[in-house]
Amino acid sequence: MKRIVTILLLLVCAAAGAVRWLDVMYYTDLATGFVTWGSYLWRYALAGGVLVLLWLAGWMMPKTSASLKGQSAAQGLVALVCGVGFAALGGVYLAAFDQLGRFELALAALYLVSGVWMLLLGRSRFTPEFEAPTGSALFGIAGTLALYLLTIKRFGLAPTGIVRVNTTLEALAALAALLFCTAQLKTAYIPGCKSARWVWLSGMGAFALCTCLALPSTVWSWMQGQSELRSMVEGVCLALVGLMGAVYAFTVSGEKKRV
Repeated sequence: MKRIVTILLLLVCAAAGAVRWLDVMYYTDLATGFVTWGSYLWRYALAGGVLVLLWLAGWMMPKTSASLKGQSAAQGLVALVCGVGFAALGGVYLAAFDQLGRFELALAALYLVSGVWMLLLGRSRFTPEFEAPTGSALFGIAGTLALYLLTIKRFGLAPTGIVRVNTTLEALAALAALLFCTAQLKTAYIPGCKSARWVWLSGMGAFALCTCLALPSTVWSWMQGQSELRSMVEGVCLALVGLMGAVYAFTVSGEKKRV
């Protein structure tokens, strides 16, 4: 039953993403992020409605999950893909080394660290028994620092505002990715911790915001020549984190509820 609910909610998120694609293509000013038809509040109602459904469904999910304690090829594969993506993102940043400020240089270096961390995380999910990705959680914490900086960048440095739907959703996507990766980090080092429900909720939230709602504006802006390549790759990497969240949520939802 829980897995069926998860599948249905994944489809709801995908449907919301399809609506968002159409909205970005036809009813959004890419240069400013303002909507050109209807109220911007309807866009937030769509995102908020999906998140409320996820929050309500999260209460029926298990607190612990065997899929977080041992081998999970699905989790490992998507983590490896994310690792390659973040490593490539760091490379795209460094390709424009002469144009980067200190903040962007720090972000580029941390993206490379994130790539290595996710590759190690992916490898650990293929082992028959539980195995931490590294000997110390400090490297895992370092692997999430890029998302901290990205969240600060999108909330504090970008021209955000409630009427700028694109930039606001992109900022929320960075925060959602950070929350999921932080939850994922805990389960990677503490076997049997009662975090499966939070992993499910944060993973589904990351899928909804990063993959379904924020990616359309990122890709469409790049296709229309309104953004740089690294911004597009950055959005794709967050979408991969959202996909990883969906995979984690799907595997966790197969467990019987334990209190």
